[in-house]
Parts: sequence; C-alpha cells; structure tokens
Amino acid sequence: MEQKRQQLSDEVAYLKSQSMRNNLFFTGIVEDNSQGNESQVVTERKLREHLSEKLKIPKETVEGLRFEREHRTPSQPERGKV
Repeated sequence: MEQKRQQLSDEVAYLKSQSMRNNLFFTGIVEDNSQGNESQVVTERKLREHLSEKLKIPKETVEGLRFEREHRTPSQPERGKV
C-alpha cells in the first residue's frame, strides 16, 4: 500500500511539473486599467515590448514567439495609494 501511495505521489508531482514547465512569469510591466481590465492583445503587446526593449531579445525572435495565454497578477500596492 505504501509503495502504491508513493507511486501515485510521484505521478502527481510529474504531472504538475509538466503542466508548469512552459509558464514564464515577468514582473515590472506596467498595467493600464484606466478603462477597465487591460485586453489580452494589449497585454501581449506590452510583453513583446518588454522582451525586446528590457531583455534585449531581437525583435525578429520576439515576433516569432507564440503565447497560449497571458495573465496579469495583482502587484504590490504602491506606498500612499489605495
């Protein structure tokens, strides 16, 4: 029974790592929510700009990248702002 539990645990860990392997996280990209949530198109454009301008990845390479999903996560609140 213990051996089977360990095998299942290993399989779950493997599946989790496979689902996370293509996830990249970038911080410090300003979000504009002045007119509601930023659209996926705008987020992707900003990410491509960040990759080429800040990380110095050639534009041809950045333009060839394919994103499946782009997500925004809440950032730390700025001091003095609500």
